[in-house]
Amino acid sequence: MDLMIILFLLVLINLLIAIARTSSKKWLRVSLNSVSFVLLFVSLLFVLRMFL
Repeated sequence: MDLMIILFLLVLINLLIAIARTSSKKWLRVSLNSVSFVLLFVSLLFVLRMFL
């Protein structure tokens, strides 16, 4: 179950970064990148939980 959550989060992060890179508005770029960074931290916690 944890692996499915991790994979979903990584795909979501990839999509958010792709959308942020194509955006021309700076506030949207910054907000999507910050959300992606927070989700990356959450996925790292899930990875640690899976191995411990």
